[in-house]
Amino acid sequence: MANEEELTDTLNSYPGKDERVIYFHVPYCDRICTFCNLNRGLKKDDLESYTRYLLEEIEKYSEYEYIKSKEFKAVYFGGGTPTTLTCKQLERILKSIERNFPLSNDVEFTFETTLHNLDYEKVKLMQDLGVNRFSVGIQTFADEGRKTLGRAFNRAETIKRLSSLREMFKGTLCIDIIYSYPGQTRENVLSDAEAAIKCDVDSISFYSLMLHDGSRLNAQIQAGEIYFDRTLESDKMLHNTFYEFILEKGFDLLELSKLVKPEKDEYRYIKLKYLNSDVLPIGIGAGGRLGDIGIYRMMPQKSMFTRKNERYDFFNGILGLMQFGKYDLLHFKEILKEKEYEAFMEKFSHFVSMGYFENNGGESFRLKSDGVFWGNNIAIELLKGIIKESSEFCPEGEDYTRHEKTTSAFHHK
Repeated sequence: MANEEELTDTLNSYPGKDERVIYFHVPYCDRICTFCNLNRGLKKDDLESYTRYLLEEIEKYSEYEYIKSKEFKAVYFGGGTPTTLTCKQLERILKSIERNFPLSNDVEFTFETTLHNLDYEKVKLMQDLGVNRFSVGIQTFADEGRKTLGRAFNRAETIKRLSSLREMFKGTLCIDIIYSYPGQTRENVLSDAEAAIKCDVDSISFYSLMLHDGSRLNAQIQAGEIYFDRTLESDKMLHNTFYEFILEKGFDLLELSKLVKPEKDEYRYIKLKYLNSDVLPIGIGAGGRLGDIGIYRMMPQKSMFTRKNERYDFFNGILGLMQFGKYDLLHFKEILKEKEYEAFMEKFSHFVSMGYFENNGGESFRLKSDGVFWGNNIAIELLKGIIKESSEFCPEGEDYTRHEKTTSAFHHK
């Protein structure tokens, strides 16, 4: 653990990292999806007080040497649904960011959003004030699936609104799609893929439904109100059906759960997080790090601080390398010690023999469809082998393969 005094010392110092991002968390929605148990609440009258809180945090941090000395390459608003904020509230926040934080000329500026709280006025305002990337929570276009997941609008209206947003918005348009929800068929997932192509989106994040305690959908399933007979085989079939269809339409795998049109979405925010870059967290529920200090904002006046170290960054960086579906064996050989590399190659060869990888030329390999489906599990198993042989970082008698910290940030099946 660390403390706020150590964070203040960091803030008063000069930053050592060039790659930096800002994360804002807005824990409010104007409707709650049935599958969600995230740190969020229904939209309330206190959005104005929360706006003032964010503005105060922006002003506070902008005074420190660590913040004002180098540019930020990405800004990401997550939630909740940040676009529940009104146009006037968004305008004040976005102008304050522009005024107080040094942003790069090509900054990637993302807002998570839903279709039902975007209109022409809000899209134009945000675009004029620098927002150049929307991540839209579609989840599915299917009528029954949208009812099950608690989404607004039917299929026709969803396609109409997403197509209209595409015409209005000149930046990068991304959507989230969930597969393997109750009642979903192969035809449903193909229809979702076709609709995404029709709406001309730039990238698609594609996730298997995760059931969490505290979500309404999980309670309905547990009570027998909704029948859910998902199996690993059905999960993989739906994944591969969508994945292979989208690849055939010219998309590439950018990250284990993200498919993109070539050169259309960099997803810089997540890439820089994988590289252990600085993440300035602002807002209740926001997490990040500055220098070696990890930060999690639980309440305006209550935060948790941890001390990152070389061991954490080394292992987390390796895990980050494995998130993009491509494995350069020469690079792993360069960064790993001999025994670590041998342990890595023993497990890697096993996964190749199972048909999860294909040779991409020389010492370069990439994941096949089944490999992408199991991609996070493969990465964790490879990392465990490396950690087990990592004498430099693992004192005798301590087993870091059991440390949840190396895996908790990633979605795995």
